[in-house]
Amino acid sequence: MLSWDRRDLPLMVTAVLLIALYAGVLVCYDAARSLRFLVDLIKGNAAMGLCAVGMTFVILSGGIDLSVGSVVALTTVLVGTLVAGGCHPLLAFCVGLAVSVAFGAMTGHLIHRFSLPPFLVTLAGMFFARGAAFLVSMQPIGIDHPALDWIVDELGFAVAIPGLDRTWVPATALLFLIVLVLGVILGRSTSFGRNVLAIGGDRQAALLMGVPLGATTVCLYALCGLCAGLGGVTTALIDSAGKPNIGAGLELEAIASVVIGGTLLTGGAGSVVGTVMGVMITGIVRAVINLDGRLPSPWHHISIGLLLLVFIVMQQVLIRSAPAARGVEYGHHR
Repeated sequence: MLSWDRRDLPLMVTAVLLIALYAGVLVCYDAARSLRFLVDLIKGNAAMGLCAVGMTFVILSGGIDLSVGSVVALTTVLVGTLVAGGCHPLLAFCVGLAVSVAFGAMTGHLIHRFSLPPFLVTLAGMFFARGAAFLVSMQPIGIDHPALDWIVDELGFAVAIPGLDRTWVPATALLFLIVLVLGVILGRSTSFGRNVLAIGGDRQAALLMGVPLGATTVCLYALCGLCAGLGGVTTALIDSAGKPNIGAGLELEAIASVVIGGTLLTGGAGSVVGTVMGVMITGIVRAVINLDGRLPSPWHHISIGLLLLVFIVMQQVLIRSAPAARGVEYGHHR
């Protein structure tokens, strides 16, 4: 007889909800019955999805990162400023990613070195990165370079499925898919992923087991910074501009997607696969509102808020009904 773990319930609910939503969209809207709709869904949520992948590891450890939206903005204006100044886009991307990784690593160092609450440290980081973005440029910066045109128009691959139109998968969607695969591998098949889960399950037990708390904390916040930087690169490619005011609230959408994807806010249980399901759910809700045309855009936030509330209540019920003894055995990950 098959057994199941009640900690799988949020992920199971997420999967069922995603399937039901997508099936409903296919039934109700002709425009959704194409491969183009799915590709556009991935492309349109690529930046937020990239941030959510990094956020998953932070929340799995029991932390939080409120700075990712501001880091996205900082990355876009750095790229825009460098390209406008004559720098090659690839070099500009590397500089932007290096700054975002360094920013995340410093955040992780402060949290571990001084035992500071991640919420407060990353809140300060959010204001700092946003201010730095406006310091670099108060106005949006247009990005125009032949290499960028080639990346946007030529880098990617075509998908042809019998019965459906041939569809081009652009570089931005491809980047999201690659990071998704790497995130799954990192979480499931590496010592880093196991260490993050151990810290989220029980920090003291992880310390006794020899988990390098400092190095792991620095690396996971640097990873979150890298994902935010990639989100900034993706945004710059899509918008062909660097914008200091972009990404406001992006960190909250990423957190919502992680929670809707079944990751416990207390840490120690969750998956990157679940997070991507959460990203797709929020993306489908937005797409339905756009396709329907009768509901105003604020209903997207209302719908996500209701879903988030349901999943938070579900998590609390599961936590309170779980055995009192928590340890590394609760470092449950798929």
